Amino acid sequence: MTVLDVVVCEGAIAMASATKSEAKNNAAKSRPVFAKTYFPVQVAVFEHANDGGTNFSIKLTRSFRRDEESEWETTEYLGVQDLLPAARLLGEAYDVIQARLNDAYRERQQAGNGNNNQF
Repeated sequence: MTVLDVVVCEGAIAMASATKSEAKNNAAKSRPVFAKTYFPVQVAVFEHANDGGTNFSIKLTRSFRRDEESEWETTEYLGVQDLLPAARLLGEAYDVIQARLNDAYRERQQAGNGNNNQF
């Protein structure tokens, strides 16, 4: 079984999949920079630094129980009733990512301007 992640690379969106064990290992290494739930749908945004800048990955999941006595589980599959909450959560995740990218751009601009003013 695979978990679907959306990876945002400097404005481009690429789809990547990872096994559950890989996803668990990655989740153990880093915490999300943003996480929110509109029950039963959850979104988490992870930030990854690399040589060329910053990448973001988004994990969208839905919680469910098979019956009243079973444990809660998560899945990447959504039902019709989950589409609007998922869209709103993804919109908020997009806003968080754009704000972080804008902040990073401003910091680079200020650092560049600071170096040019020194003689």
